[in-house]
Amino acid sequence: MDLKEVINSRLTEFKDLRKLLHNNAELGFSEYKTQKIIMDYLSTIGIKSNKLAKTGVVGVMNDGCDCNALRVDIDALPINGVFHGCGHDYHMAIALGTASTLKAMHYDKCFKFIFQPAEETTGGALPMIKEGVLNEPKVKNLLGFHVWPDVELGTIEVTDKASMASVDDFKITFKGKGGHAAIPSAFINPIVPGVEFIKDMNDYFHASEGAYKTHILSITTLKCGEAPNVVSDSAVVMGTLRTFDEGIRKNFKNKIISLASSYAEQHHCHINIDYDEQYPPLKNDMKLTKAFKEITANLIGSKNVLDLMPTFAGEDFAFFSEAAPSVHFRLGITHGEKGRFPLHSQYFTADDNCIFYGIYILTNFILKYL
Repeated sequence: MDLKEVINSRLTEFKDLRKLLHNNAELGFSEYKTQKIIMDYLSTIGIKSNKLAKTGVVGVMNDGCDCNALRVDIDALPINGVFHGCGHDYHMAIALGTASTLKAMHYDKCFKFIFQPAEETTGGALPMIKEGVLNEPKVKNLLGFHVWPDVELGTIEVTDKASMASVDDFKITFKGKGGHAAIPSAFINPIVPGVEFIKDMNDYFHASEGAYKTHILSITTLKCGEAPNVVSDSAVVMGTLRTFDEGIRKNFKNKIISLASSYAEQHHCHINIDYDEQYPPLKNDMKLTKAFKEITANLIGSKNVLDLMPTFAGEDFAFFSEAAPSVHFRLGITHGEKGRFPLHSQYFTADDNCIFYGIYILTNFILKYL
């Protein structure tokens, strides 16, 4: 049997597995039922697995001192209760289907299947990496993907550059001295440095080269006081910086901290800066991506391997792509009325046949290159 026949012979099983995972959707670091479903299935096809990062799973096929790997995320969203509104049920079914198909094709090299918890919340990638998921055996190359609305079924999108942005959130608290608005000598108004910081930071962003293309700065919150005649003790400014470039990321962080500190000093305020560098940009390895594009184009046709338009959303697969050469692509799920609603929508759907294409593309590349 050729690869397509092997997948189709068990496709109903893989689709039913997706439904089972969908019906047992769980939030980040609470994926206990999901974890059991994954481990039970891996056991039935002869792959040993272990728990990692509380509710994560790593399965290892065949022995070796090093290996390649596929990572998928497993958590759901708090939508209409708990709902797989980001397609992670499809990710898991495709990964398990890939494992089953590799077994059927008598793949004899060492390979890891990484099922990561909590992608939607605090992030499970770093905990898994810290607990050694990329070691013993050491991961040489890593694959990842995400189902993607408005990408037609049977097509993918991929780039050899950054596909998703870094995520830095900041909270700046200007601390003044509260008082009655009618007695200026008795208060230090913290809203003044807050407003001046917002204006100048916004001007700096708009004057920067590549604004809205290579980076976005959005200041989203200014909180200060509740009454017209009372000056508050503090003003809080919050926002987010997203970029595909580490140099821009560093420059903007330095600018945010220095400008906020300068205005606080000018207006005799104290300052507290909470700068949270959450995710780096998700960058693909050029050599691995080139091979993936060529091999996949030969499989499904070059017209179905499309250029990817980067998004300023974040993805903690970026930590994996920092640690090992990686390729992360978008898998088309749209056919007819299905796959039209965005990720994280309560109406999110996908055409179930994307399971076939995900397994087909991944298994073909693993067999021919890894």
